[in-house]
Amino acid sequence: MHMLFGTLTLPLTLPLLLALLLALLGLTPAHAQLSAADCRPEQQGQAQLQALRPGLHTVQGPLAGFDPCQASVRFRLPPGSAQAPLMISVHGGGGIKDVLGSDQAFFEHGMATLTFDAYDMNRFTGRGSLFWARQVSNEARQRMLLSTAWAAYQWAIQRKGIDTRQIYIFGISNGAAVAANLAAMVDPQHVRGVIAEGITPVGLGLPNQTRVPLMLAFGRLDDFGAADPKMMRWLLSDPCRFNIRFELAPAGTAERCNGSSAPADMTPNPLAWVDSVRARSAPIEIAYFENMAHNAYFGPLVQQRATWGSGQTLGASLGATPEARAQFFQAMTDFIARQRRAP
Repeated sequence: MHMLFGTLTLPLTLPLLLALLLALLGLTPAHAQLSAADCRPEQQGQAQLQALRPGLHTVQGPLAGFDPCQASVRFRLPPGSAQAPLMISVHGGGGIKDVLGSDQAFFEHGMATLTFDAYDMNRFTGRGSLFWARQVSNEARQRMLLSTAWAAYQWAIQRKGIDTRQIYIFGISNGAAVAANLAAMVDPQHVRGVIAEGITPVGLGLPNQTRVPLMLAFGRLDDFGAADPKMMRWLLSDPCRFNIRFELAPAGTAERCNGSSAPADMTPNPLAWVDSVRARSAPIEIAYFENMAHNAYFGPLVQQRATWGSGQTLGASLGATPEARAQFFQAMTDFIARQRRAP
């Protein structure tokens, strides 16, 4: 963004200075519409990291709900739209930066957008994205994400300025697993569809059925988290001992596949899960995209493997070509258009 302050002829009043500051920060006036009465600081968490073994952590203690005034929250309304549809984005293991690109794309498409950093909401600071992505368990990340995303959804359905009958949810990676669980929890009168990119079946498991239409999206080059170089994300599976049953999550695979129940068995992979629930669920679509790995909005396509805090070397390919990213976004907006309810 380039601002030619030397050509500015308007008086620099306080409102104008505020508007300039918001523009520089990439914010819209929708942020300024929150008053002190909207803030819920008591919703911020008090969890603590707990080492499971060197290089791997979980979290214990009270988890955060949703405080709309917490610094990481981005709630934006498109200009000139009285009742815009809302996209709630749920980040993956790396934190809010996982969804900033897609959040911007949905906003530019004319949607209101809401996203947050679940780690910041839990008062965790000073840790980089690689720590959260590689040294914290799936179940810990997903518990934080689900707790805050569920509370954010409940907050959103009470908001003015959005069409509360046209809410959508997007999740990437661990956030995709959370989005799929939310698809079993939300009211179809409010949420019209859920998009889950690069879903993982490990952590809180996946629900026994979904209540709203769900789109699973995979990059054909997505090997993220796979020990076998030939395994792609849609076939990802891990021992059941890595799943836990979480009281907020809907009934699902983690009830019968966890550290206490069949711990040595393998979690159903995403395609097997779809086959097991499709008959009793709202419609589920599966889409694949060439020249795309994990998290299309990460940036340029990078094919790689990396070593996690556990010592395992796993697939870690990320990003997409610009053409693949555009095709993915078109597919998402087509999915949304199919779910849109007439006024």
